[in-house]
Amino acid sequence: MSEETAADQPKAQSLIHETRQPFDLTDELQAKVDALGLVDSVEHVKAEGYGYIYEPAPIAFTQRLREAILRTAPESDGPRGMNMLLNKDPVFAEVVLNPKILAMVEILCGKGALLSQLTSTVIPKQADAPRKGGLHADQTWTPALFPVHNQTATFCWACDEYTPEGGSTRVVPNSHKLRRHPTAEEVAAEEGIISTVCPAGTIVFWNGSIWHSGGTRTIGGERVVLHITFSRLAMRPIENYDFLGEDWLEDKPYEMRVMLGREDFLNKEGTMAHMDKIAQTMNWAKT
Repeated sequence: MSEETAADQPKAQSLIHETRQPFDLTDELQAKVDALGLVDSVEHVKAEGYGYIYEPAPIAFTQRLREAILRTAPESDGPRGMNMLLNKDPVFAEVVLNPKILAMVEILCGKGALLSQLTSTVIPKQADAPRKGGLHADQTWTPALFPVHNQTATFCWACDEYTPEGGSTRVVPNSHKLRRHPTAEEVAAEEGIISTVCPAGTIVFWNGSIWHSGGTRTIGGERVVLHITFSRLAMRPIENYDFLGEDWLEDKPYEMRVMLGREDFLNKEGTMAHMDKIAQTMNWAKT
């Protein structure tokens, strides 16, 4: 923002010059944590990088959510799901406004955090024994060492019981303290990985630095989950040129497309249509 533009803002907030450190909660936020019964959840994620939010809503709400996920996920003989769910059913908007989720988002990603992804997975029986692979940190486009301040937070609303046999998410407790991505060798070894366990209607959540992976369902039935990810409010362009169409870009060099964000995976309408660019985005971001 230019000095002239800033001067034209008569009621602009004054800038603060101190940075509040992770888990140094304001009195107001601490009171909210106490009132919502989140003290143990906060301590767990602070210590181990992941945690549980129990009873975020009545079980009838979880049943309604499960029905909406199944209704909106395309039919498939294998795993299935749907992304960009916010307007697909009223229940999804209710989820992202859940008070317990919002309080934890502020703790992990600060005020003004943005909804990054809202997607579902429906996983049937996949194998007779768990398989390895897929270990990662969600801050995939954050170079290591990861910042002390967490950049993303993911919440999995379990509509079915989370068990190892049921294909629950697996995590490596305390791996967030390494502040980096796992190596190929660590992905293969999965040393220290455990399965999360909780009743249906619970939210399993983790910060962007912890290593985790999907589970393998080895029993009948389906594992139905809603994934909600938020990201810290930062590092976005001040000026937005989305209104410039392909006709304007037609005679411009490729570098113009890159600097205007036309070659990245993030924040695109119909995100799944840009899956061919996801690896490129993640790799570029780490250079």
